[in-house]
Amino acid sequence: MAFSHAANRGATRLGRRRRSIIAVSLAGAALAAACITGASAESPEPGHANGPATATAGKTINAHLFAQVAPLDPPGPLGHITALEGPAFGPDGKLYMVHSTAPAGRPSVIALDVRTREIKAIHQASTSMYTSLQFSPADGRIYLTDLNGKIDRMNPDGTGFTNVVSGDVLGRPLAADDIAFDRDGSLFVTDFQGTPWNPTGRVIRFDPDGTHPTLLMDGLAGANGISFDPTYSALWVSEFRAGRTDYLPLSADHKSVVDPSVGMYGNEGVGGFDSNAVDADGNIYQAAFGDGKIYVYSPHGALLATIVVPQTMPAPELLTTNLVIRPKTHDGYLVVGGDNGGFVYTFRALGLGDAQSNGGGAGA
Repeated sequence: MAFSHAANRGATRLGRRRRSIIAVSLAGAALAAACITGASAESPEPGHANGPATATAGKTINAHLFAQVAPLDPPGPLGHITALEGPAFGPDGKLYMVHSTAPAGRPSVIALDVRTREIKAIHQASTSMYTSLQFSPADGRIYLTDLNGKIDRMNPDGTGFTNVVSGDVLGRPLAADDIAFDRDGSLFVTDFQGTPWNPTGRVIRFDPDGTHPTLLMDGLAGANGISFDPTYSALWVSEFRAGRTDYLPLSADHKSVVDPSVGMYGNEGVGGFDSNAVDADGNIYQAAFGDGKIYVYSPHGALLATIVVPQTMPAPELLTTNLVIRPKTHDGYLVVGGDNGGFVYTFRALGLGDAQSNGGGAGA
């Protein structure tokens, strides 16, 4: 997800969402509760699945609380909330993610051992607002998108930190939101800018080293989530402020879009379509920020299931931003923020995870 699109624009975006969520928190919690059937408060194991979830129209899949990975952040310009982003499995099998609202003195990049549930601090960045983390298949390093206009890179242990993209990109500032890799390690990044009345958001391709930006698509309203299909021939890109997910077929060299179309629409009210992921069967998992749920669509736009975060905590936990499906398993992991802290939930995915459900990266 994106929390701004340059310097203090993060506070503007998340602040706007925060005010809206406060206004509808009781209604949102009641709606989520109405969708829950026999929800469990916590999964005793790391969400291992014995097979795919059965999908029928309107089916609800209840997510299960797995671990708390961040406390409720102290009050600040973005409100009294915690927000998480990422996540992605690293080659070491740990689940990495970013703590987007981490205050000074707390790590902004963390790793969760899904076997022991131990949390490790990886990197602290007091001036960045990270909204995505992925492992490049080209060099195995972590790449981080920063809504303040940068893309950073580092080793999985936090060493070797360097900036790879900064300043204007193709003539204007970049609000780097989400990232996906193709097989060669080229970066495909969403630029979270624009509204339906002033659509200035973009999708930009970079070479694996962050050079040679190429404009793939513009005219978007808050370009946010981005994922390849299983064949790496097309992108699914969500527009947060338009409430839709677009289908962008690519040319053979992945440097242009051929015959794009709108794939799915959502009716999210004050929420919006955030990050997404794609499983090995091509199903699209679209996070609904501010609504505490994930929609699962077929490649043809049929709503197969809705993954719901049970609202069982003292305050709302509706900031469903991003997810990952562990490669070669049905084990889905969802990062959730809100008014109680930052948490990881598990769910059973409909299809197997692969590199693409891990951002195209070099995951476990």
